[in-house]
Amino acid sequence: MNLFLIFQYGLVGAFVLLLGTFLSVMVSESAAGSVSQLFGLYTKNRTLQFLGIGMGGVLLALQALMSYKRAKALEDTANAQAEAAKAQAKATEEQAKANQNTEQGQRQERLKNAIEHLGHNNASVRLGGAYELFHLADDTEEVQHRQPMLDILCVHLRQTTGKDEYRKKHPSRPSEEIQNLLTLLFVQEYEVFKGLRISLQGSWLNGADLTQARLEKADLTGAYLRRANFSRARMQEAVLDKAHLQSAEFREARLQLARLNWAKMQGTNLPGTWMQGSSLVQAELQGAKLLGARLQLANLESAQLLAASLNQAKFQEASLDGATWSATDSNASSFENRVRRGIWRGNLLRRPHDAPYKAVFAGGLEQKDLDSLVEGLPDEKVKEFREKLKPHVGKPASHELPDGFTGAYTKEHAEQWIAEYNAAMSEVPKASAN
Repeated sequence: MNLFLIFQYGLVGAFVLLLGTFLSVMVSESAAGSVSQLFGLYTKNRTLQFLGIGMGGVLLALQALMSYKRAKALEDTANAQAEAAKAQAKATEEQAKANQNTEQGQRQERLKNAIEHLGHNNASVRLGGAYELFHLADDTEEVQHRQPMLDILCVHLRQTTGKDEYRKKHPSRPSEEIQNLLTLLFVQEYEVFKGLRISLQGSWLNGADLTQARLEKADLTGAYLRRANFSRARMQEAVLDKAHLQSAEFREARLQLARLNWAKMQGTNLPGTWMQGSSLVQAELQGAKLLGARLQLANLESAQLLAASLNQAKFQEASLDGATWSATDSNASSFENRVRRGIWRGNLLRRPHDAPYKAVFAGGLEQKDLDSLVEGLPDEKVKEFREKLKPHVGKPASHELPDGFTGAYTKEHAEQWIAEYNAAMSEVPKASAN
């Protein structure tokens, strides 16, 4: 028996004793005399009063003892609940760690299987491995943890298309495996890898269908993209330096702030393309179609725009130092015809009344044009573009090419470009047995 119970029983016993004595004094005069003499009170009333006070004190002590007991019980219960909660939390944490370890193990196993399948000799198995890796990335909540999966897929694309055997077998358009993977990653399910680094340098992607692809900031340096279709693709800040883009299709694509320095773009189709602030230093654009292209604030230093179709192309505030220019008939269907029709026609750029050659070099902007052309650009560029292009808002369009540019070229030049173009495109026949 613990001390608490002894104290409790003692108080109860004292109360019973005091109560019994009180009753005895009440009913027996002799008992009253004896008790009064015992306590030195000498009168019955004082004795009863003393006994009453004693019983009251014992009751208060019992009440205090019971309150303490209840408080102690509550405290013990709270402590027990806290311990239970702590134990539950620990168990939950351990279970979470166990689940995490299990999940990580499963992810590692899935990753291992996907990489093994990517290296298989069978194209269907490789494509299945690529889909496994894609779904693993899709199941990964942390976006930054998806980057390694995308890196592996990009390496697969580069290595597969970099093999001589592949290039000989698929000169004009990608294999079904590669095209399906391009469509999955950059068109259908682009949001899985949105904002991540895309590295496809040097890839052999002639004839690839990347219509409406999302390739913002993608690195396509030196890639082979002849006759590829990038219509309405979003390629802001993409890097296409030294890329092979002959006869590629960029209709209404967004290439703001993109880099196309030294790119080979002979015969490239760029109607309505958004290229504000893009860099095309020494780009080869002979015979390119730039109908209505938006090249405000672009850097075209030393670019070659001979025999290019320039009707309504916008060059406000573009850097044109060292660029070579001439105009040609925008209705000419083939690269050869456009180049041949432009021989000795450099002076036509200075004939504003000649509609097919009405490129805009100053003015010709409305406020709504300014609002739309900065859409989607980084905030610092929006402010810069607005300030630089504001002087052109509400002013008449000027089609006069600034002074100091050469444009006329000879028949020998034309035949040289045609020969170079045909040599490049001979690697990309229009008909191919894939």
